Amino acid sequence: MKSKKVTLEVVVSVIAAILLFVTFYPFFMLLCGSLKDKMQLIENPWFFDLPMHFGNYRVAGSQILWPLFNSLVITAGGILLTLAISGLAAYAIAHSDMPGKSIIYFYIISLLMVPGFVILIPQFLVVRDMNLFNTYLGQILPPTANNVAMGVMLMTSFFKAIPSSITESAKVEGCGSVRLFGRIILPLSKPIMATVAITTGLNLWNNYMWPLIITNGQKVVPVIVAITRITASISEGDGPLFAGYVIAALPILVLFSFASKQFIEGITAGAVKG
Repeated sequence: MKSKKVTLEVVVSVIAAILLFVTFYPFFMLLCGSLKDKMQLIENPWFFDLPMHFGNYRVAGSQILWPLFNSLVITAGGILLTLAISGLAAYAIAHSDMPGKSIIYFYIISLLMVPGFVILIPQFLVVRDMNLFNTYLGQILPPTANNVAMGVMLMTSFFKAIPSSITESAKVEGCGSVRLFGRIILPLSKPIMATVAITTGLNLWNNYMWPLIITNGQKVVPVIVAITRITASISEGDGPLFAGYVIAALPILVLFSFASKQFIEGITAGAVKG
């Protein structure tokens, strides 16, 4: 029996190692390609090669630095707006006596069933009529509205799971709704806040179709669109393009690392002594 258990663990470990390799090797190839010129990419596309062309990052950075800033503004604004609206709506649904809140909740989460391409043209018409074409707000508001539905669903479930003894004790001590939300609910909700922040950040950072439709020129274009327009010399080939992808991935990796830390801290802070 023990030998069968060891054999099963070995098989699982091998499968996990294969999946890990299949998942991360394309990223390794991307990093390798960002340091090569055209001929190196053709002759040796799989691994690093000498000499390494760090100038690819200079070429890519000079073309996507401002779009990278635009993406940071759009993503940060969308995350903050999504967390604020989702948190307040979920708190009202989970801990208030508002009449009809079940119907409102059902209507909000039903928006998750609507395919994005169905409302693409209506969204464009609304943004155009609001004079938000080629602006930051035009890129923030519609995607935020789409992300709020998921945020409300996740946060409502989490808020309902918070022990009622905590909220009732706070109310007995004279804690009003605003203080209860700000000083009790939010500190205990760091895990779900981090989850919503990560999913919203990924959606906004990787949103290609909407910015492509709603922007033109270089003023507010995000990095995901600007990357496709990177130009390089014939000798450099696609090296600067790969370097641009690496640069564009760094901020979202930082966001993930930061949110992961908050996720662990939130679990500890949300512990309830029995």
